[in-house]
Amino acid sequence: MSDLAWNLAPLQDVAPAVADLVHIAAGAYMADRSTRRGARFSRDIALHVTVVAPELWTEELLDTTSELLGWLTGDTWNLTVAGGAEVDFEETLKVGENGSVALLSGGLDSFLGAIQLLMSGAETIFVGHKDSATSIRGAQSTVGTWLGQSFAPAPSYTRVQLAQAIRRREPSSRSRAFMFLSLGVAVASSLGSRSLIIPENGYTGINLPLRPNRGGALSTRSTHPETFRRVAEILTALNIDVTVTNPFEWMTKGEMMQSIRGLRPPSGWQETAAATLSCSKLGGNWFGGSPNLNCGLCVPCMVRRATFIKAEVPDKTQYLCHAISGTHLAELIDARRGDIEAVRYAIEAGADADAIDSGTWPPDYDLDRVEGLVQRGLDELAMLELP
Repeated sequence: MSDLAWNLAPLQDVAPAVADLVHIAAGAYMADRSTRRGARFSRDIALHVTVVAPELWTEELLDTTSELLGWLTGDTWNLTVAGGAEVDFEETLKVGENGSVALLSGGLDSFLGAIQLLMSGAETIFVGHKDSATSIRGAQSTVGTWLGQSFAPAPSYTRVQLAQAIRRREPSSRSRAFMFLSLGVAVASSLGSRSLIIPENGYTGINLPLRPNRGGALSTRSTHPETFRRVAEILTALNIDVTVTNPFEWMTKGEMMQSIRGLRPPSGWQETAAATLSCSKLGGNWFGGSPNLNCGLCVPCMVRRATFIKAEVPDKTQYLCHAISGTHLAELIDARRGDIEAVRYAIEAGADADAIDSGTWPPDYDLDRVEGLVQRGLDELAMLELP
């Protein structure tokens, strides 16, 4: 299900290469969500996609794209393409005017990034993925409404629906990052923009495993520097002139919020920040609470809570762990025990230089600077009281 046509209408002036990038990213997303993981985490996924310009998808490019998907999801992908019927890419509707394009997901980082961009005076078009989850849609609506009321002229915020028609069989959906990014590239390209901004704190982007047994794709790589490098390689091969950047690459989440607080955003930003969604393990109904609340005890939630402490900003978020008590709270803590102990272990161990050195990075990436960033992120987590 999607509100985009095969030629990506109503976007304007979309090149076949851009449309095919979305076709392949969307196909991978559907395959990912529709293929249940078995006894082992890794799966073997063969994906055949009908594209507009099959001649662009050389064996080398297909391999590069398969490797990106493998890097993101931890699976082995075999990607093939075939040409379909001719498609008319006639001029259609615009979604905004000039400027950069930035992803706006309903999460805290992208919200803070939107404030920074708008307060700097940058002409920015925001793009979101219209997710099927009620909690994500609610966070996106709250953020979009506040931005529209707080800045003049109201910024453009386009949310694109793209979801499988059948019930999903796999909850992890690590390929969503590539799909979401491809939609951003499509909007940027349709506007003639050469810049796609993905605001994400550098500590979470690196997402160094907290314990040795949480390595590989068990730690998500949505905004890892290596992910951006591989995406850039694919865009170059397709002659798509869009650069993907993260302006908060070298900041922790707390430092990111600290910098935004210093800008003195319009009133209501703290309440809107509290309405954003960071949780990776939604499901409060299993513990006698709301299914739409940040749980407060998964790793992303703990990073989020430490962010407000570091930035000295009142955390007005309603967390599941604060909304329930007694047996239900004990059950939640027990369910999150692996995350809690992993954070405690990482705080005590400190930044692991050997793990950083043995990781996968873009050529000549500053690993000394990475080590400092990771340690500052762990220092923020150490501000939390863990159950």
